[in-house]
Amino acid sequence: MVYNGSSSSLSSRKLLVASVALLSSVVASPVNQSPLNGVYKRGIHAYGRPPPFVGDWSSPRSVRRQDEDVCETEACKSFADSIIAGRAKNYTDVDPCTDFATYTCANWWATHDFRADQSNIGVLSIMSDVNTALMRTILESPYPSNTTINSTYATGDADDLDKQNFEKMIAAYDSCMDVEAIEAAGAKPLQDILKAFDGLSSSNETSNETALDLTDKLIWVQRYGGSGLVQAAVTTDDKNPNLTTVALSSGLLGLDAKEYYSDDAAIANYTTAIVGMFDNLYGENKHETNEKLAGNIVAMEKALADALPSAAQSGNVEYYYNPTPIAEADALLPQISFSRLIKAFAPSDYTIGDVIVYTPDYFPKVSSVLSNTTSATVDAYLEWVLIQTWATRLSNNVSAPYRRLQNELQGKDPEAVAERWRTCFTDVDTNLPWIESAFFVREAFSPEAKTFGERIITDIENVFEAKLKTYEWMSDEVKDLAVQKVLNMVEKIGYPDVSPNVQDPKALADFYATLNVTDSWFENGLAYKNFSLSGSWAGLNHPTDKDRWLMTAPTVNAYFNPPANEIAFPAGIMQQPLFNLDLPEYISYGAFGAVAGHELTHAFDSSGSHYDENGAYRDWWDNATLAAFENKTQCFIKQFSEYSITTPAGEELHINGELTQGENVADTGGLSAAFTAWQKRNDAEPNQLLPGLEEYTREQLFYLSFGGVWCGKRRPAEAVRRIYSDPHSPPNVRILGTVANQRGFKKAFNCPSKEPTCELW
Repeated sequence: MVYNGSSSSLSSRKLLVASVALLSSVVASPVNQSPLNGVYKRGIHAYGRPPPFVGDWSSPRSVRRQDEDVCETEACKSFADSIIAGRAKNYTDVDPCTDFATYTCANWWATHDFRADQSNIGVLSIMSDVNTALMRTILESPYPSNTTINSTYATGDADDLDKQNFEKMIAAYDSCMDVEAIEAAGAKPLQDILKAFDGLSSSNETSNETALDLTDKLIWVQRYGGSGLVQAAVTTDDKNPNLTTVALSSGLLGLDAKEYYSDDAAIANYTTAIVGMFDNLYGENKHETNEKLAGNIVAMEKALADALPSAAQSGNVEYYYNPTPIAEADALLPQISFSRLIKAFAPSDYTIGDVIVYTPDYFPKVSSVLSNTTSATVDAYLEWVLIQTWATRLSNNVSAPYRRLQNELQGKDPEAVAERWRTCFTDVDTNLPWIESAFFVREAFSPEAKTFGERIITDIENVFEAKLKTYEWMSDEVKDLAVQKVLNMVEKIGYPDVSPNVQDPKALADFYATLNVTDSWFENGLAYKNFSLSGSWAGLNHPTDKDRWLMTAPTVNAYFNPPANEIAFPAGIMQQPLFNLDLPEYISYGAFGAVAGHELTHAFDSSGSHYDENGAYRDWWDNATLAAFENKTQCFIKQFSEYSITTPAGEELHINGELTQGENVADTGGLSAAFTAWQKRNDAEPNQLLPGLEEYTREQLFYLSFGGVWCGKRRPAEAVRRIYSDPHSPPNVRILGTVANQRGFKKAFNCPSKEPTCELW
């Protein structure tokens, strides 16, 4: 699960990355538009604005201790100022025991506003903005010729290879920044693809070949990065995590959640967007035909949406893990041959055995939908899939109807356009992630930072291991296996040093050797797609690559990956204000430590608990332990379902406690473990207080550090979208609900009730 982020796609259901996924990218890339990534992404969402923490944002250095009880360094003064600046101005009138979110963040909310292109903002997005700004400087500067390449594996020509890698990254960025060329190309690059697809729908008179059937069309669409109706992709086999296999899932729908298909306003906006894009690509002289096709597409998608599982179901391994012989999978949807779809992409010597059916109820219902839908409508739907896949690589005028739709869904100004460099950074981050990571790490991450991060994570693992041994509701056998799961946990910190090693220019050059980057942004998109597609399917003939990272180094997020039993923390999140060696340790433990604890706790939430100490999906809990666990999780479902947001219409919309339970459990358990880990360090060497905040105890400052992470807000429409699809609670609720479940918090602030509302780990 990701620590901060939205996970609406059904196929990215396996990356149980605890709540640290911060950003939901607004910039679509055809390479990663597939919802089937083999990972269920959950995380922290980032929000964005000028830094709320006005201190030094450079990489952490060694700790400077002082004899006084109050830290008077510039770093401490700056951080203390940031707490004061974010805290409610009337904080003495706010009871932290009942509204710690307002207590901690009220003035932050009042003094931060959205950029036109933002649907949410927060401390985490500001961290991301800082990292992104650093990468912009790198991308818009000459090659750093004075750089020192620190690689054990570097060859004698490492300097030349490093420069070649840099130039490939710059070429990708520059092709995106060349707005004049993109405008000159207009709609033609996508029109050529659509014209070729249209040729599939009619017979070939010169060769007397008949028109391709639906499976052939789906193969063609997937080759161009789209996923229409259904999708086949390579993933880790949950029960055999050392093996790769093929998973079958649903295809792309234009609206993020099935609830939107019952919303008249959303349907009207969606239909307008389809008509607008069809007019721009096929001609306004076909407007009436385009309107009819758009109506048919929306009706078809509504039927497909009705066939989908709920967001909570789709993230439940007990629902989505269905190993099925390929012949039986083919029988689920007779109009489509999954066998042929897989053979079109798999290596020629790959033998199809069982496949994992992620959406077992969906496929038979799709068969019924297709039986009642004309082939013209199906073709129009698949063309719309291609348009959505590639729209963001067209000029702003051509893509305007699609952009307006996305803006409206997120509550932004319909005409809002992100600064071009932000779009182009995201393109590099998505498609050349490891070259980008190499140059980011050189500027923003030190060996000392990695060592301190390792120490925090180890402390929290030790706490969790000790706590597991004390639970009376767990049987002894389950406790032993749970402890072993912690001992077996793989920690990835900072950046990849294998697969590929981002510090080795030759490893990077070899990794991207077959990817040709030119000065055409659209053609580069096609190249990225082919590179990603071929690399993914080639993995079927190899064991699972457990060294592969799922996030880039600048990413402000973290994750837990169940089949690998691993937790990962990119260098991007190990920055101020979450992480700083120059501040008292309750700051880093309260912020980054809670993130680390969150990811570790995901190994034992409602999803992660199904995976054993080796990362295999199996029933390793006895019935009594499982019953006790499920009883405890019901408390979290009830607790968080009582929180709500206000919709744009002024109505109350409650949080989906079932959908968010895994993240809520991880937030609670992660903060609890981080507090205990910090207490042990503080007992050995008490931390100093902060200047201007001497009224607070160290324990209170620990929780203020945690609360400050989640200062953030969302536009009302975006908040609704997240309720439908995001397994994370809204930022203020992540503060309120989590501290309500902390014994340490209630004691620190002398709350009337010392008992947590809910408690599990």
